[in-house]
Amino acid sequence: MEQHKPHQNIRRIERGQSLVEMSIGLVLVVLIISGILDLGRIYYIYVALEDAAAEGAIFLSIHPECPSATSSVECIGTMNAEYRARNSGGNFVTWTNTTIETILPPDGFVDVGEPVTVKIRYTFPLLTPFIPRIAGVNPLTLEATATQIIISEGTTL
Repeated sequence: MEQHKPHQNIRRIERGQSLVEMSIGLVLVVLIISGILDLGRIYYIYVALEDAAAEGAIFLSIHPECPSATSSVECIGTMNAEYRARNSGGNFVTWTNTTIETILPPDGFVDVGEPVTVKIRYTFPLLTPFIPRIAGVNPLTLEATATQIIISEGTTL
């Protein structure tokens, strides 16, 4: 009968220990990488939403009579703040997950020097299964807001 030498047993134990250490380390690395990917996506979409809100607010400051396509006949198509916001934020944003709110002066008196605001809310679904469990939220709601001053008296387009 062949007996195992003590140094052979130590090698087997060390191999098992290395396997356990690697599996624990790999889980942590995957968790960190997936979190970084989701954070990168969040940042990219937030920047796109900020750009979209700014574009909508700038358009609204020049054409305060056209916050949306339903405002008047002249605002149908591309000549409204909502369209400008939706088409400037990039292709990575799923615009069906957004709500765009245009805020005109509270008294309804649209005049030069009054502020106009475009607020965009986006429902952001997290892809990684770990992060929602840690954060306790899925989907996240991202919000971008831009305010401009009316510089035009609302001319007919």
